Amino acid sequence: MSFLPPWLGLILLLLLLGGLAAGVLRWGWGQQRPALGSAEQSRANRQIHQQHLADVDRAWAEGRLTPAQHQTARDELLRHLLADAAQADDRGGAGVPVPWLGLVVALVLLSGGSYWQLGAPQSWWPEPLSQRVRISASTPEQLAEQTRLWLKTTQQKPQDAEAWLTLARLHAAQNAHALAEQALARVLALSPEPDVWIERAQMKALSAGGVYAGEPWQWIQDVLRAQPMHLNALVLAGSAAWSEKRPVQAQMYWQQALRLVPAESEAAQGLQQALAQVGPLAQVALLAQQAAVADVADVAKGRADASGAPAAHAQPLIQGEVRVSNEVKSQLTPGATLFVYAVAEEGSRRPVAIWRGTPTSWPVSFALSDSMGMGAPPLLSSLAQVRLVARISKTGSAQKQADDVQVELPGVKTGVQGVVLQISAR
Repeated sequence: MSFLPPWLGLILLLLLLGGLAAGVLRWGWGQQRPALGSAEQSRANRQIHQQHLADVDRAWAEGRLTPAQHQTARDELLRHLLADAAQADDRGGAGVPVPWLGLVVALVLLSGGSYWQLGAPQSWWPEPLSQRVRISASTPEQLAEQTRLWLKTTQQKPQDAEAWLTLARLHAAQNAHALAEQALARVLALSPEPDVWIERAQMKALSAGGVYAGEPWQWIQDVLRAQPMHLNALVLAGSAAWSEKRPVQAQMYWQQALRLVPAESEAAQGLQQALAQVGPLAQVALLAQQAAVADVADVAKGRADASGAPAAHAQPLIQGEVRVSNEVKSQLTPGATLFVYAVAEEGSRRPVAIWRGTPTSWPVSFALSDSMGMGAPPLLSSLAQVRLVARISKTGSAQKQADDVQVELPGVKTGVQGVVLQISAR
């Protein structure tokens, strides 16, 4: 594969032709100037010879020349006139066709080169594997027959990435998602491409009943970290968030994807329909999040009752902040959710108070109170000390996922302020 893009190669070819044409024209002009000078000289000589002929004829008419002398003089002058004319023809025709023939040949080469550069760009940049493979079968019988043939091909050529991808897409077309995901794993071992990673994430989730938590989300986020504007990754991320009932995140991903496709395209129409469906729910969820943040702020400040004292259930009992290391921060994606909760040191692991937010900067302050409990005893104020947990979820799920990062701090006394929870690794 060449490292020169087609447009640069064409420019170089045009510059080369321009230099060639300039050289040919310069050479032709240099040759033409002597030819023009010779033509002028020949014309002057011809006029002189014609004047001499007139003088000879006049001398014979006046009787100053005999008929024999007149004929001899005329023959001599005509011989010189014919000789000059022959020399002028030789000088005028020599060397002219060759430069113009070269220029015509160069133009033909330019036409051929232009087609080679622009008419067949795949010779410069081969089409990605994920775009080369297409499934032509449509009926169940055709799909089954092609699956059998390509399965045999992968056994004969285990290093053929294109054969594995074809087999994976045949499995996917028959809803054999687990088999498709396994074949895609072989493709990625041979030819890793972002689009294939996204296909594998989708097949993995479908084989798990539409659950994207765990590896599928991790693969999607890996692609987005490397290529934040990867269209297929954004579309699938939106679908994954929507399947997990996170309309705000789904809306964010699909809006980004919509900006990457032509306005009148079929893809744009599909994204617009999805956004129209998710929009109202995203608005409700966003309002709920804003209300929750406002409640936390009220708790942190302490809401005063009629007597001016903070309400007991809303009074912050534990306050502090969550910090993250640079390594963790580099792995976070927009929309990640931070949970901070307290659990009893002994007995049930059910949180007695929980705080939730979507940080945009670090460190993040938090406050826990009785009003943030689960609606059942024990209350946070009834415990002398608790275990604090800070967890960052990329999916926003309340249940811990494999790719979450967290830290636990035991022995935190109720009523303490200035607690620091440092998340540095999984």
